[in-house]
Amino acid sequence: MQDKKEKKDFDRSNSTMKHIRFEDDLLELIQQQAKKDGESFSGWVKTACKIRLNK
Repeated sequence: MQDKKEKKDFDRSNSTMKHIRFEDDLLELIQQQAKKDGESFSGWVKTACKIRLNK
């Protein structure tokens, strides 16, 4: 587990930016589905994560 870093003044409270890598084909599928669903990419990914966590 990573150590918690101090947030910079311009960072949002209660959220942390993480950089992750997606395979190109998976990224394309997510982008297409997010567009169909009328969601942003990050919104779609967060919703997918919440669904997975509630299983």
